[in-house]
Amino acid sequence: MRNLLKPLVLVAPLLLAACGGGGGSGGEAQLQYSIKLTSSKTTVPVNVGSSLPGYSNGDYYPYMSTLYIQANAGSNPIPNQEDGAFSCNITSGLDSGALYYLDGKDEHTVEIPSGTGTVKVPGAYRNITLGSNAGGASFHIISHDIAGEVTVQCSVTDPRDNKVYTDRATVKVGGGSTATPATVTLTKDASYVGSRDNVNNIPNSVVVQAILKNDNDQPVSSSGNANLQVSIVPNAASDGARLLAGGQTNSGSIQISTVNGVGQFSVASGPASGSLLLRLTVDRADNDLTNGIQQPITQYAVIPVVHAIASSALSIPESELAQTVQNAEPYSHALVVEGGVAPFLWSTTSTLPTGLSLSSDGLISGTPNVKGPGAYTVVLNVRDANGATARQTLVLTVVGNLPDNPVAFTINGCTGSSTSPCPIASVEVGTSYTYTFSATGDNVTWVLEGAPSWLQVVGQGTTGRIASGAPLTCADVATYRMFVTAKNATNSVSREVTFRVTDTAGTCTPTTPTPGATS
Repeated sequence: MRNLLKPLVLVAPLLLAACGGGGGSGGEAQLQYSIKLTSSKTTVPVNVGSSLPGYSNGDYYPYMSTLYIQANAGSNPIPNQEDGAFSCNITSGLDSGALYYLDGKDEHTVEIPSGTGTVKVPGAYRNITLGSNAGGASFHIISHDIAGEVTVQCSVTDPRDNKVYTDRATVKVGGGSTATPATVTLTKDASYVGSRDNVNNIPNSVVVQAILKNDNDQPVSSSGNANLQVSIVPNAASDGARLLAGGQTNSGSIQISTVNGVGQFSVASGPASGSLLLRLTVDRADNDLTNGIQQPITQYAVIPVVHAIASSALSIPESELAQTVQNAEPYSHALVVEGGVAPFLWSTTSTLPTGLSLSSDGLISGTPNVKGPGAYTVVLNVRDANGATARQTLVLTVVGNLPDNPVAFTINGCTGSSTSPCPIASVEVGTSYTYTFSATGDNVTWVLEGAPSWLQVVGQGTTGRIASGAPLTCADVATYRMFVTAKNATNSVSREVTFRVTDTAGTCTPTTPTPGATS
């Protein structure tokens, strides 16, 4: 996969954008644009193996930093724009990193050879364009195998005068200490093991070497305390399996120290066949697990466990073809086969739900991040050591919604103080009253308190519209004060507003204001 990162695409089509709604109130057109670009990590390790995002990297990917764009008109988010609101490109450090959409869309993937077929992996870019949602967007930078600094510049254009506003962010590749790990990989002396009571006397244990290296691809030893944690993840063959190292025997996890970058242990199978799933964890922060794991780097490994040397055809059992995944929750599952001869090579031509990936050893892992929960079909292909193949369709059902983004409710032209009522548009008697508030966030609902009986909320969502319906009469002439609340499951924001029903033409005779109004 090392060569994949070399031929970079110059321009990518729009698709990836941040979550949430947005838009400004009336008067927004007079406010100046601004843009801010920030990164979730300012340093990432050198990607010595040119590892691709989301493939065989476990639930924590050390080589990636997420970049966030936020653009405002004054203090409010710029209006939403689907096509090309933001343009971003690498201005320096082209050999140290690349930009990625990790949205799972086919147009942002490329095919590479895998076994006798191909698999789709995320494509690398020098320039990308993004739409605006709630005034923002996000994308990703992945490090290459060369140290240095990668500077990314993003711009937004004000459509009113075509003036361009820009901001930059820099991510340092290879910024870690030579004494802290950047990668953890493993080798084993057998491609599969037999179950504990297998009938062909297949060895039921395997020696594994975990290898820790720093940003300079040099081995990392422990400083005296344990610096490698190995855990058995619940899966088909996990029951009864054991880890052995330095006199320790454990069916859950062990912590060991590396010498010259190598931590050695053994894995013994239990009575079940299937896939034995291991998780290796190191701490990039200080290479020490005894004081807690502050910045984990995680890698998974799959060890096939068989009852006997295969005498039946290779197949994917029905039990593997329906999996349920919780949205926004870490997930890992190692697929198993029946028959055939280990080891097995897995691939797919399908697109998995955003956030999940399938590795060549049959591990589905990641954290699903989909706006539309439901069933996703994935075509599974597996090949055994003799070249036999099998194909089946897996149904991955993603359940649960993504967490709501918090509500941010401001009124254009108002101060941030909630103690002073904000004046909004007035209306002349004889006409209907309507006004629209705006907020960012998910699943926003609007509530009025202290409003006159003739004023109702008639539109929900990120734009909350209020209206009187019928034309207002002379009896409604007054100054009104009320509270407007925008809320969702995450939070609630209220503002006090005031507005007037006026009679500038003098057509009304004095009358008693309706309850709730002040003259």
